[in-house]
Amino acid sequence: MVSKQNMIAVIVILLGIGLTQFRPAESFTVGLGVGTIVIALLWIVVLIIRDLKKK
Repeated sequence: MVSKQNMIAVIVILLGIGLTQFRPAESFTVGLGVGTIVIALLWIVVLIIRDLKKK
């Protein structure tokens, strides 16, 4: 079963990818998109590590 936290993290990653695709490419939106993707990926890694420690 997929948890709500994982679904939110995937939505945030997709939002970050969308932010990097704006034309004309402004450095602010590209940086915001990359930062959003990195934060969501770190969130998923923390969730995976937490789930592995439970077992």
